[in-house]
Amino acid sequence: MRARFLTATLAVLAFVPALPAQQVFGGPDPERKASTVFVSTESFETLAAVSISYSQPSWHDSYDGELKSLAGSNYTRLGKGWWTTFDTVGTLEIGGTKIEAGSYYLGLAVGKEGAFSLLVFDSKQAMKSGLLPGTTALYTAEAKAEAKAPLTLAKDALKEAVVKLEIEITADKTDPATGRFSIRWGKHELSAPVKFDLAGAKDAAAPKK
Repeated sequence: MRARFLTATLAVLAFVPALPAQQVFGGPDPERKASTVFVSTESFETLAAVSISYSQPSWHDSYDGELKSLAGSNYTRLGKGWWTTFDTVGTLEIGGTKIEAGSYYLGLAVGKEGAFSLLVFDSKQAMKSGLLPGTTALYTAEAKAEAKAPLTLAKDALKEAVVKLEIEITADKTDPATGRFSIRWGKHELSAPVKFDLAGAKDAAAPKK
């Protein structure tokens, strides 16, 4: 009986496919940066709170010659490593495009005429679908962004090249309902105006009757 059991076990094991070789990447990311904005009342009631987190790739002068090749792309990575993340506790607009409160991942798209757009992917849906920043479905447009905000390219507008990618979101101190979104890399800048829905935040925070 024991011999039969061992024979059967060996037969089963013989048909179990071998696992593919496995590798591990990652760990602490010293190049992970963040840009965060809080808008509040004098009594510290939060009206808007937004944070962008990203890892910084390095600029190389050879990239200047590749800008034209991006035209017509469905998706281009923004940052490196893990996703560039975008979290907002209130509704806002980037370049006139409305983005509801939530957590998102960011990418870029370039139209056939060379116009840049910020791609905003719902992070929960992206994780359910197994989307990582380099997933083929993003480049082939099989994975769709939740929102697409136009960005203005100021080519060679910066006096000195930004070697490490910089992404920033700000609020105007004199008019906190407005702000600016900016991506700087090399001597180029992509930007768009930002509008925070502060009135909506007040309504949401008001006690319900």
